[in-house]
Amino acid sequence: MAIFYNNKPLNKVEFDDVDKVFTISDDSREYSISVPYIPKLESERYDANNFHLFLFENNHLNAENDVFQLYDKDKDYRVGWIFPISVLDSNENDFAENEHLNRYKLVAYQILLSKNFDYKIEIDRINDEISISEVYGDDTVIVILSKEKIQNSNFNIHSYYPSLASYGYYPKNENKLSITYPIDYLTEKFRGKTRLYLKYTENKILSESESFVIKLYENYLKELDHHLIRFHLLYQIIEYFITNEFSLQFEKLLQEYKDKKITKNNFIEKINNIRSERENIRNIFEQLNFNDNSFEKEIKVALERNAKDFLEECNVEVKNNLGDLIYAIRNMIVHNYREITKNENLLELLDKITYEFEIIVNYLIVNSP
Repeated sequence: MAIFYNNKPLNKVEFDDVDKVFTISDDSREYSISVPYIPKLESERYDANNFHLFLFENNHLNAENDVFQLYDKDKDYRVGWIFPISVLDSNENDFAENEHLNRYKLVAYQILLSKNFDYKIEIDRINDEISISEVYGDDTVIVILSKEKIQNSNFNIHSYYPSLASYGYYPKNENKLSITYPIDYLTEKFRGKTRLYLKYTENKILSESESFVIKLYENYLKELDHHLIRFHLLYQIIEYFITNEFSLQFEKLLQEYKDKKITKNNFIEKINNIRSERENIRNIFEQLNFNDNSFEKEIKVALERNAKDFLEECNVEVKNNLGDLIYAIRNMIVHNYREITKNENLLELLDKITYEFEIIVNYLIVNSP
């Protein structure tokens, strides 16, 4: 169970509508705590069984008014809400009178006090009143999704990880969220907005290689905040797509040879060409379409600018293709990092580049087959 006291699960949940208080207790009712329900109770209520709830964290969009409707990017309709847990503990925010959100708040309490989560929560006092944020921690962000709106019997929150990470949201678990971005694009771009758009991905990279990518979001990107480590981890995703790109090009080439459209010598020559890492990276990024005025397009432009500044200061030939720029940055990090550390400006640029690279990697996962 999610909540324990003295190693006993508090798995019995009752709600008093009149006093607006939840009581949770162990099977014998030896231990119990009261959790006051703060938000406004609406007459119309939702069935908590019709919703998914997940716990996240964010070191940037974490103010009490950082409340957003979650929209499906492809279908352009609302699938749920995302909000800091402090919204459940106070009516001193801009959303206290939002009837639709208030129904979600009740669902949040019901699920938070009864659901099995992936990690154990141990409370340190009993037979007392305790707020919901004291139970889960005031850094918790709640994601609630409507099962009806998702309409996917095989739904897995992992498929939203890349989209959520682009907004700075990482799954809450035993791994500490240490990362703070060098440029606060997130609050500048999204604070005060009403919607965040998520794109559900079924990219098989989320299920292959013993779920390295899932671990990336649940662990590594949360805790490992040094640009050198983060860049290398993110580049593993590029390596995965490089392998896929080579396989795709090789199969096409092989079919051309079988169909006698190319000679044996041309076949051998072209194989050598498609083995080029630089060429494969270029192809990967040339296939991506960044919508004008989108957050990702802004990040792409910033990444290209910072990468060019970085390479110029390193006296490295600068090209315009995003794939070429990333490949050149990778080579500098792998082969000349000791020289980079001697220049504070290069280190600052590399911090920015690594963050921007992460957003582009998220976009790549979501928008590649």
